[in-house]
Amino acid sequence: MATLTLAKANRLQDRIRAAVRSLPLKAFVTINIFAPEPEASVERAAARLREDVNALERLLAILASVRAATGRANTGCGINELLAERAAFAEEISLLSRLVPAQAALAGAADVRGAFDAANGPLLRGHPGEVADQVAAMRARYEHAEGGETTLDASLLDDAEANRLSARIVARRRHLEEIGDQLRELNGSFLIELDDASLAYLRGQGVI
Repeated sequence: MATLTLAKANRLQDRIRAAVRSLPLKAFVTINIFAPEPEASVERAAARLREDVNALERLLAILASVRAATGRANTGCGINELLAERAAFAEEISLLSRLVPAQAALAGAADVRGAFDAANGPLLRGHPGEVADQVAAMRARYEHAEGGETTLDASLLDDAEANRLSARIVARRRHLEEIGDQLRELNGSFLIELDDASLAYLRGQGVI
């Protein structure tokens, strides 16, 4: 009986899937009507197909066994919970990032207003009347024939809310890094078993 870490078990599953995809599994053969022994050609191709189907069934059975053992281990050591938490944090980051520029999210609470400006993002409402002041200045330039934009993107976030959301994105990214460290540690320490017959078959097929 062989033992595999979860990381190796995951890689083994990938290699078994690749071996399955490489099987021809062609249910017909094209023969030249002028070639000798057409029946023999068909029978040889049918024999190869039977071998491929047998290999397919055996590989899929081993894959199912490894997948089931990995699933039990993932549940037992907490990996499934970490994966669910990682997915939730990643989704939250994706959604919140639609509200603040990437530079602001990277800056955290350090200089969100500067990040908004650098990204040519919408105008943050830093103080009452700021939007009105900016509109008045743009209108004056336009009316004095200086040209310029006739519209202004004004953020619905004020400084405080933009800071809070940016800091939350940064915190969630740190959590993702921590989860990644935990997953690597668990995948490298927890073991599953693979029976000797399956191991020998995979070696014979060149999978491992």
